[in-house]
Amino acid sequence: MNQDNENWDLIIQEKSKLFDLRLKEVWRYRDLLQLFVLRNFIAGYKQTILGPLWFFIQPILTTITFTIIFELSKNLYRWCA
Repeated sequence: MNQDNENWDLIIQEKSKLFDLRLKEVWRYRDLLQLFVLRNFIAGYKQTILGPLWFFIQPILTTITFTIIFELSKNLYRWCA
């Protein structure tokens, strides 16, 4: 093979970097992104009786439930031991 006669037409390169966030495009379409987030938030809580308020009530009720269960189990352990 003669290296002088070899001319390459195609150079293979990566399409994008691993962490290419394209923040300019995100900022440019921020109103569309805001609409998508709002739509998903409303759609997720639309079927509940309390609506978006359930977003705050659910973790509070879960915390209270776990507190009661673990307090009872702690007292039961003391009573059995």
